[in-house]
Amino acid sequence: MNILLFFAGCAEDDSTEFTLYPDNNNLFFRKLFPNDQAQNDSAAAYLAHGITLQVHPKATYELSFDVDPNFEAPTLQLFRLVLSKDETEWHPTKVRSLEPTIVQGRYVYSFICEENDKADWATSLALDDTYYQGRVSNIRLTGDGAYSDHFSINMILVGNIEQEIKDYTIEELASSLLKEFRKQYATVTIDTLYINRAEKHPTLGSKYPANEPWLAGYSSKDFFVSELGGWPGVENALDIVLVHYINSDGVLGYSNLFSGNLGKGTESTVVLGTHVKTPYGEDDVSMKDIVETALHETGHFFGLRHTTTTIADVEYIVNYYDFGDYSNIEDGLEDTPRCNSTRRVLLKVSKTDINAPMPRIYISSNTSSFDPSNCPDADNYMFPTTVKDKVLSFSKQQLDIIRKNLMIFPH
Repeated sequence: MNILLFFAGCAEDDSTEFTLYPDNNNLFFRKLFPNDQAQNDSAAAYLAHGITLQVHPKATYELSFDVDPNFEAPTLQLFRLVLSKDETEWHPTKVRSLEPTIVQGRYVYSFICEENDKADWATSLALDDTYYQGRVSNIRLTGDGAYSDHFSINMILVGNIEQEIKDYTIEELASSLLKEFRKQYATVTIDTLYINRAEKHPTLGSKYPANEPWLAGYSSKDFFVSELGGWPGVENALDIVLVHYINSDGVLGYSNLFSGNLGKGTESTVVLGTHVKTPYGEDDVSMKDIVETALHETGHFFGLRHTTTTIADVEYIVNYYDFGDYSNIEDGLEDTPRCNSTRRVLLKVSKTDINAPMPRIYISSNTSSFDPSNCPDADNYMFPTTVKDKVLSFSKQQLDIIRKNLMIFPH
């Protein structure tokens, strides 16, 4: 983990604005994503001393929270985080200071991002040259972008996928995938779907032999195979990487929440398996489950949380300390119900060894009295597990978030 060093600054003279640097050494574990409606109590609690905001070029943002009548309005200070040359420390460079407007009992801080790429900005809240001590509650970061509401899909085959699948061909999978994306992602436009093979990559192909199965997280430490993102010639597509299976029991697919990267490198890919690892070996995954998992994981990519939370969603353990925000037991959307048996769902859904990404869990059989198909959100694409005999869909609010966030991502 990179070390964070921050120091509270002071003015050199009366004419220089006071700078209060963030002093939360764990600010990377307290993050706000644009247009996320979850409760985010941890971010609210640490906002004054430093959290990170994910921002994108040309996008306009509003950070807001409820007014505490016992304190004057604080100044929001924003900092660009710059990694040191030896990549051991992050140093904050001040971007700007903002005074709020008050709208319906809330402080609203408005700003535009002038970065060239996706970035994390850090915060502090200053009042009378010290950290704001008022209550921060009902925090929100909203964003609007200037980019297109169109995107394409690049399906990347890794290993001997075509030799291992049964009952369907790659072409049939691609056709079904494109058809379902166009049907379900109704607020945006999917232009086309490309098929590329990892062994044909112009510079990386030799690393990905086509005569053996690729096990994400076993064949390579990077289970997202993110170096294949930003494929030459289709650099601004959504890269869906198809592997034999993910080296974690019961996981069909993975994406980072609000990946924000239709380009290349870190968090630029969604990974899916044509098979699923089990304690007893592996199972085939049906074409229907692969397609549904692709739409589910892409939902995470564009900022959607699970409708009902699992342990894997909220637990985030680093060096034996849990940084997870357990206030986020639901997505915060009014038109997506969550399972009333939340505590049971938290226990019943498999916990994975990888805590940050958002998985879709495969249920091969129901071996307990808890039946997830009885949950009111079991027919939503963002339900965390597979459920048989359900026709899945997104809610209106989910589709609105997908479009809003797509237009934030440079592409």
